[in-house]
Amino acid sequence: MQSRSGTIEEAIKALEKKILDIGGSRLLAQKSKVDGLKLHINLANDEITKAEVAKAKAEKDSVKLQNSIAGNRQALTEIEAELEKLNESLQEVKDYVADIRAKVEAAQAEVENSKDDLENLKIELDEKTEEIQAFRAKEVQRSHPLTVFC
Repeated sequence: MQSRSGTIEEAIKALEKKILDIGGSRLLAQKSKVDGLKLHINLANDEITKAEVAKAKAEKDSVKLQNSIAGNRQALTEIEAELEKLNESLQEVKDYVADIRAKVEAAQAEVENSKDDLENLKIELDEKTEEIQAFRAKEVQRSHPLTVFC
């Protein structure tokens, strides 16, 4: 079987040589052009394949990016809502603190007024105590008039 295929191959080569001999340089030139065109076609097919692969990858990447964008938009919406709630809570706390400060200031003012009132009452008490002591001293003098002279 091998000898037969070897014989056929030799026959094919011989026929190719006869064809080349008959066609001469013109046939060689045409064959060279055909071989060059086949090479260009193969290169172009390789480039097309690469471009198709790149296109498929770009389409997959595009879908991934679109999904990522959609997810990020949803997350942004949620974060903005949470931020709004936090800002509302912050405002409530600020209002509460302002109310407490106002109450503290009012209480401090009352303390100052109470201190002034207490000071005035203490002065008045001291004056009354002095009057009472003077009155008692006079009373003691009246009840013991002789002790004063002795």
